[in-house]
Amino acid sequence: MKHLFIINPKSGTVSARQRAQVIELIERKATAHRKNIEIVFTQKAGHATELARNAALKNVGVVVAVGGDGTMNEIAKSLINTNTTLGILPMGSGNGLARHLGIPMDGGRAIDRIFQGKTVLIDAGIINTMPFFCTAGFGFDAFVADRFARQPTRGLATYVQTSLTSLSAYEPQNYVVNGEPKKLFAMTFANASQYGNNAYVAPQANASDGLLDLVLLRPFPLFMFPNVSARLFLGSLPRSRFIDTFEASQAVVEAQTNFLIHYDGEPLQLATNRLEVSINPKCLNVIL
Repeated sequence: MKHLFIINPKSGTVSARQRAQVIELIERKATAHRKNIEIVFTQKAGHATELARNAALKNVGVVVAVGGDGTMNEIAKSLINTNTTLGILPMGSGNGLARHLGIPMDGGRAIDRIFQGKTVLIDAGIINTMPFFCTAGFGFDAFVADRFARQPTRGLATYVQTSLTSLSAYEPQNYVVNGEPKKLFAMTFANASQYGNNAYVAPQANASDGLLDLVLLRPFPLFMFPNVSARLFLGSLPRSRFIDTFEASQAVVEAQTNFLIHYDGEPLQLATNRLEVSINPKCLNVIL
């Protein structure tokens, strides 16, 4: 069975030297496991989607996303409802889906898992026809994701700094969620438990249960931001008095202006003020 490794050379905080070491490690592990591999590099946004689609059409056994959640999303959406399995070698800034699935952050152990692990089926969330596999949402998180994407450096420290500097520039907005008016600081649709870096927005989320965890964060005093942030990393966010959570297979949200969203860590400005969110159950094979 062939393994196609698709590497995003711009993912995460890995240097060119470290990336070369990872490629050498992949080749060495493939020889040890007697696996047939091919390694290719993405050249532009969307290239990973094209490469993965072609691989699925050729019935390649496993396509491995070497990068972060954005790279994973580009590849995984081409493998939905195919016989090709997704492998993940986490090299991104947050690696939310890999962490949720228990995939090792150590490169050598992750590659061993790719060659020896078991295959499971997971769900995909859909936000206005766009698949996501970890989290999607709007509000403050999307505002920060958009600013973070413009930073010259990646990583947790940059994300935290971007979040802190965004607080004074962001204003909660009014929305209609499933017909009910609500003023929200942010809302997350969680297929998996975390954004990445072990920031657990929905600790009980299950990526194979046919449901999304919807997390609504109501406006709160800014002096409570450290408390809310700490709960995110301690896995106790649902117990905050500013949080409402429920499970659903679909949701509709309307805003007063066009949505800026995030999905699997990537920001996107939409040309609509309406979100239709749903779940595509057990549609993607993934190696654990």
